[in-house]
Amino acid sequence: MNNNNNNRFSRMKSKIKNFFIKLRNRDTSFLIIALCIMLLATAVVWRYSSRSDNGQGNLAEEETPGGDILVHEDPYEEYVQGIIDDFQNAEDDDDEDDEGVKTQETDLKAMSAPLSGEVIREFTIDDLVYYEAIGEWRVHKGIDIKPRDTLLIESALAGKVEAVNNSEITATEIIIDHGNNVKTLYSNLVSANVKVGDTVKKGQVIGNLGKTVSIEATDGAHLHFEVIVDGKQVNPLDYITIE
Repeated sequence: MNNNNNNRFSRMKSKIKNFFIKLRNRDTSFLIIALCIMLLATAVVWRYSSRSDNGQGNLAEEETPGGDILVHEDPYEEYVQGIIDDFQNAEDDDDEDDEGVKTQETDLKAMSAPLSGEVIREFTIDDLVYYEAIGEWRVHKGIDIKPRDTLLIESALAGKVEAVNNSEITATEIIIDHGNNVKTLYSNLVSANVKVGDTVKKGQVIGNLGKTVSIEATDGAHLHFEVIVDGKQVNPLDYITIE
């Protein structure tokens, strides 16, 4: 009988733990606390009702023939404590998730402009932009910066070089992974000063501008710069100022 009860409560505990995990990302703190109180009360009532039915009353101790007192551990107290622990663990997981979001926001706010100059083409992910060099209309997933007094390109944040590509469309292109699902892309370069796997610091020179054969070549020497968050391009001007 005791084994059946323990098995039943183990299954119940597992279901409740899964329930907590599903609810942890919702604003249900009051509901969860109320549920814990209800379960605690139910466990206490079940405990004493069960003991009364067995004629044990409220005894928690037993005297051995030798006169020693044995204190019995109450499995239902452990069960209730387990529920409370699960609730606390769910809350802790939420705190860790929130901290991850804060870290990403901090990284983006710390971003610096990779080049000083003038924005000659803005971020237009929802509208088409005409590219004279190829005679096509396309969306523009970043910004284009015409240099003012230098052709050196700097990393907007510290990170690790994920890719260095070369093609007729992008010329030399560098992608840097900054962690927390944040990446930056620098294209329309004539050369790269870094290679895949290199660790770079914020403000470190990573490449050079010059005459290119990219689809934006008719605009002259300029940097095409993208900010990618969670796999999607976002407007770089939301995080940097070009001066």
